[in-house]
Amino acid sequence: MTLFSSKRDSRRAQGRRSGFIHSVLSFTRLEIPALEVFETAVAFAPDTDPITAHGELAEVFGQKAGEGEFLFRADSTIAGRYWVQSAAPWTRWPANAVSALEPKRSVVQLAEGLMYRFALQVCAGRVRLVGNEKKIEPYASRQEVEAWMRASALKYGFTPLMLDVTMQTLRFAYKGQKVKIDHAQIEGALEVADPQAFKYRLCHGFGHHRRAGLGLMHLMT
Repeated sequence: MTLFSSKRDSRRAQGRRSGFIHSVLSFTRLEIPALEVFETAVAFAPDTDPITAHGELAEVFGQKAGEGEFLFRADSTIAGRYWVQSAAPWTRWPANAVSALEPKRSVVQLAEGLMYRFALQVCAGRVRLVGNEKKIEPYASRQEVEAWMRASALKYGFTPLMLDVTMQTLRFAYKGQKVKIDHAQIEGALEVADPQAFKYRLCHGFGHHRRAGLGLMHLMT
């Protein structure tokens, strides 16, 4: 049995009573902004065009691509397969899906100053109204796309550090009509400047024609 305690033990007890230890732990527990996403690949019949695939995915998530729940892009190697990034867990697979990978949960840290490499297929361009219809005039040169990206970056919550732009064309048939969408493949590096603005843009996508599988930014460390 200990009858007497040292002065140091007395100070420790006093610290516990005053909540000192708890306050130190609370101060050091930082809340880092982050985005939780679920990534998978869904395969349809090889001749499935992106707009048809979008319709199948929209039925699962209850909204269109770019409205906050999901974005997608075509696989560059396997016809009919699409990579999907969603903000919510999957509840079921699309009705006409042939196969799908088990969704992978990822948490992307978005603290200000963090740097990432990225890849983005995007249709950037001018918007004009023809009657009541909105028409997109895609930028035709990589210089225009790079200028657009640099001018829009801070609004989207990041600072571009390096950009490599390649012009591409997406072609497919939809309901008997030939569709052509000029767009750009942008690869490079960025730094997070505004975590909330960047998080919003990652969920909602970049540029136009998101229901055709454009606008999804893929981040890499």
